[in-house]
Amino acid sequence: MSEPIQPDVVVHICSNCIPQGGRLPSQWTQSGARVLVREVPCSGKIDGQYLMHTFEGGASGLCIVSCPEGECRLAQGNYRAEVRMRTVQRLLSEIGLEPERIELLHSSPDDTFDRLEKRIREVIERFCMLGETSIHTRFCKQQSDNG
Repeated sequence: MSEPIQPDVVVHICSNCIPQGGRLPSQWTQSGARVLVREVPCSGKIDGQYLMHTFEGGASGLCIVSCPEGECRLAQGNYRAEVRMRTVQRLLSEIGLEPERIELLHSSPDDTFDRLEKRIREVIERFCMLGETSIHTRFCKQQSDNG
């Protein structure tokens, strides 16, 4: 059994609306960053608490890919994803991290796979330019101090 990846960047893709997202590899390395791709049934199902856990786990960036604004097949999922992303951006800012470490991409089922992949890779490059975070180190130290 292979070791689970400790991702530097996590990408959540709405599989219900972005079917070509399933063609992306589940993990790869780009500019030294380990990227993990997870399909979710709807971007609106991602809870802010779990988004923050991504950063606590050591990731330096998080990308959410949802359907176009106002075109969610499951009512208001992409709107919920945007509200949760903004909340996490505010929380990141409050703890001293750049809010740009989380980004929401709106993509259409009509977009080509190449266009989707290019846009995701551009987001990952922006995350890489921000560098690593210290949140994982601080979180692990706090856990060991409390335990």
